[in-house]
Amino acid sequence: MKTNEIEKVFEHMKGKLDIHEPSNDHKVKFLEKLQQQNKVVTVQQPKKINWYKSLAIAASIALLLGITVMTYTFNPKQETELANVSLQMQETQSFFTSAIQAQLEEIDKASSTETRELVLDAMNQLKKLESDYETLKKDLFHSGNDKRVISAMIKNFQKRATLLEEVLEKMNTINEFKLPKNENQIL
Repeated sequence: MKTNEIEKVFEHMKGKLDIHEPSNDHKVKFLEKLQQQNKVVTVQQPKKINWYKSLAIAASIALLLGITVMTYTFNPKQETELANVSLQMQETQSFFTSAIQAQLEEIDKASSTETRELVLDAMNQLKKLESDYETLKKDLFHSGNDKRVISAMIKNFQKRATLLEEVLEKMNTINEFKLPKNENQIL
């Protein structure tokens, strides 16, 4: 059915269709006519600014910024590290941290079944000192870098280092008594 209608349309337009190709100089003639019409000026309408899209982006940025500010306002970090006070305190904390870590590694290497109780007791004391240090970090935040709190933090590091040093000495003494040369001696 539809093909009959299409055929009727082409039948009706049979003599009216342009089936000839343009001449070779058609393009040149067309451009010349365009140049002769230099009186015609086309005016472009100014582009409409899409305020909706700009406002949506600005609102998204403001919302993200507001959420970030609110998160830090209501959930601030309530502690400060000793290293945040000054460069010297950063060096002090780094020194003690590395010294304590080295002592812990030595204790781990030197531990034996005879020294197990001593090591467990020392680790419990060390945990207590570390818990005290966490409290001092919060105090430092609230006190605004009070020198007394800084001094207490340094003393805490010193106590931990001294504790581990004493444990190492006791472990070495115990392990020395277990050497074969000492086992044959009578007291």
